Amino acid sequence: MDERFYVFLTAGVIAGYFVLQLARKRFDPFAPVWMFLLGYFQVYVVQAISYNDYGLRVRGVEVVTEANTRSLWAVCWFIFVYSLPLGRFLAGKGPSAPANWSPGLITWISPILVAWGLMGAFMLQHDSSKEGMEMSQEMFLLMQFPMMMLSAAILLIVTGREVSRPKPMLAYIGLAVGMMYVMIWMFNGKRSHSLFGVLTTTCAWYCSRGKRPSLPILGGVALAGAIVLTLAIGWRNNPKYERSPAGFLVYLTDFNPADILVNVNVVEREVAKPNDKRFMSRETEEWGGYLLMLDTVPMKSSFDYGSSYLRIFSTFIPRIVWPDKPYYGREEWVNAWIAGSEFKRDKTFTGPAIGILGALHLNGGATATTIVLAALALLLRGTYEYFLRYRTSPWAQAWWAMTFYNAWLMTVNDDPFVWFYYIYGFTILPLMGSLWIFNKLSRPATPAFSTSYYGDPSSYYPPPGEWSDGQLTHPAL
Repeated sequence: MDERFYVFLTAGVIAGYFVLQLARKRFDPFAPVWMFLLGYFQVYVVQAISYNDYGLRVRGVEVVTEANTRSLWAVCWFIFVYSLPLGRFLAGKGPSAPANWSPGLITWISPILVAWGLMGAFMLQHDSSKEGMEMSQEMFLLMQFPMMMLSAAILLIVTGREVSRPKPMLAYIGLAVGMMYVMIWMFNGKRSHSLFGVLTTTCAWYCSRGKRPSLPILGGVALAGAIVLTLAIGWRNNPKYERSPAGFLVYLTDFNPADILVNVNVVEREVAKPNDKRFMSRETEEWGGYLLMLDTVPMKSSFDYGSSYLRIFSTFIPRIVWPDKPYYGREEWVNAWIAGSEFKRDKTFTGPAIGILGALHLNGGATATTIVLAALALLLRGTYEYFLRYRTSPWAQAWWAMTFYNAWLMTVNDDPFVWFYYIYGFTILPLMGSLWIFNKLSRPATPAFSTSYYGDPSSYYPPPGEWSDGQLTHPAL
């Protein structure tokens, strides 16, 4: 049997789940399962097909077949657990979201957040360490908060589009700040942040009015996301253009839409030396890293047994308190690359992601894959159900816009929780936690609109039969 048979089955499972949700009128583009499956499809279907010959040549048919088989049963298991009602049960046990919302507070803190984010973006662009100069720990810390600017954009959009107290000017300012964030981070060559800007502003714009984009609009958003990703990647190390705003504008005018197909791994990238092994290798892309882990662990190097997840806690202990703090899980990750790479690697090796299945195999093989995927499915479903339960709360709308897209990062990185200590844990979580406390303790205000408009708050949102040109049909909206 062709080893790609399992890849086609994986594609069929994802497509079938999508069609089923559309047929049941329960498709919600802001549900995290779709961001998860989008990343999963990119790595374990598109890359698996495009790089099949490479995999067979370097790792052999047995490893490739095992990889494709695991990709199939893993996605089936994830969808099964995600579909269980347990996530809804867990959501009901959490503290309620605040019904109150303070436009005055948002208007006051947003300029501070924008300035903070701009400072982080500027410092990254003028990183003295790139020029061989030492950077203080305080300076390095200040560079880690670019998302503050995007957070301000989301808060302004949600506040400006609040149904009971609309302030259109704030909403449009927030939209402009979000677009500026996308442009800045394309210029900085960071694909993830550029995509975050597109996804979060779209979610905030629609969720703040209880709407969902129609499928044509959703297709346009997907295209916009692909374009900003391609532009950011292409600009990052492009020697043809001057590294200045003027050079960037010239680069934009020369953009070739066909480059999108290259960045989604459908078309091969042109290389200067096509016969050079370094250019032919795919091991530093997610599927190639996945094959390396399957071929290496535990035969040539050991499992990490989930030690990387200790970083969820250790990341937030400053080195001034714990000077010799270890980078949990890093040693096992590097050892696997040293043992299984096509090239000579040493302890200083850093960089490529191995995708969620590569990371879970490094945790503990098929057993760890089963356990962690179930936990992730419950986490994603539980947080989504929490949002649905309190979807009329502006706080919940802003929180969800800054949260749902992280399901994509789970699938395409080298650790399914890297999103938490990469940006979320020390930017979004403290900000939204502070706003939760403030709005809970402040004087009650009239909610934006009653949850009775939607029926049972634990039901899917929007309920079946309430779609009309991409929005809910209730007259209040």
